[in-house]
Amino acid sequence: MRKSIFLDEMTPKERIDALYEGKPYDRIPCVLMLSGHAGKIVGIDQWESYFSGQKTSQTQIEAYRIFGVEVVGSGPWLHGIAEALGSTVIYPKEENSPYISEHVLSDVSDLNRLQIPNPRQAGKLPVHLEALEILIEKLGKEVPVSTGIAGPFTTAANLRGTEAFLRDLYYNPELAHKLLRIALDSTIAYVEEAGKLGVWFSIADPTASGSLISSKQFQEFAFPYLKELIEVIKRVSGNAPTLHICGNTKKIWQAMADAGAGTLSLDDKMDLAEAKHEVGGRVILSGSVRPTQSMYLGTPEDVVKDAKECLRKAYDNPKGYLLGLGCGLPMGTPLENIQALFWVAKKYGRYPLNPEVFS
Repeated sequence: MRKSIFLDEMTPKERIDALYEGKPYDRIPCVLMLSGHAGKIVGIDQWESYFSGQKTSQTQIEAYRIFGVEVVGSGPWLHGIAEALGSTVIYPKEENSPYISEHVLSDVSDLNRLQIPNPRQAGKLPVHLEALEILIEKLGKEVPVSTGIAGPFTTAANLRGTEAFLRDLYYNPELAHKLLRIALDSTIAYVEEAGKLGVWFSIADPTASGSLISSKQFQEFAFPYLKELIEVIKRVSGNAPTLHICGNTKKIWQAMADAGAGTLSLDDKMDLAEAKHEVGGRVILSGSVRPTQSMYLGTPEDVVKDAKECLRKAYDNPKGYLLGLGCGLPMGTPLENIQALFWVAKKYGRYPLNPEVFS
């Protein structure tokens, strides 16, 4: 495993706070959310962590201790709000991601039976809130604590089923808007509760991707609900959230910024230099190291090469840049590749930028 010999001058919280406040900071942050990867090293069962705020927080504390991660957290992410509303989520015991096995609104006649969930009681939301409380207490003075949520468009799809929901956009738009309203109000209930803890927020809205819907559909069905959600997040936390939408988002970069996101996290299919030119004066950029080709399937040398290219393209983004992945980190990623990514930020991301990054 590649070890770093570079000493930081700031804590992760000091560094990221300075970036968002437009103040000087020592180097480019590396934002990589780890879960079971650190837990595996110290013997924490990933499956048990899904059901325990204590164990979830312990994996994050270990990720900070072992890898020096620059953000920790827990959150319902893609499935949690839909699960709290009644969709069935499977949590595999083997090394695999949770998935929805049954959508609560496969029959639209059930729509009027849905109730906005209590985030302290419904689904796994209490687990995430407990984990966040522990992380704020244990690490909150040193490391930003963040909670990840799905965008309303993705949550609506997870209530209805993606294929059925996308058909609704064409054939039953009134139903689609009702689903989006329920998804948004349920997410806001969680945001209001998590916001009391003083956490940051990240939004992932992969189903709103330009690879699945048109920019016109994004403006009609995704944008209004996303904008309202971000306004609530700003009100309860004082910070503009990170927004990640998978796939080709080039046609909606301006709309993503218009929605109020503070950071755009870009898929590895997107060109950071082009995004810098288009929206770099409006938002911080994050990404877009290849999560599969470099991190999961590659070598540490592949990670270093990929990450250096991202630094070269985006280090001088007017609003700032966060070194990170183009999407989620695959389970089973080699630990030495994770270590290599943080090593790149420490070696090549310091100001003035190490000239080797351009070689």
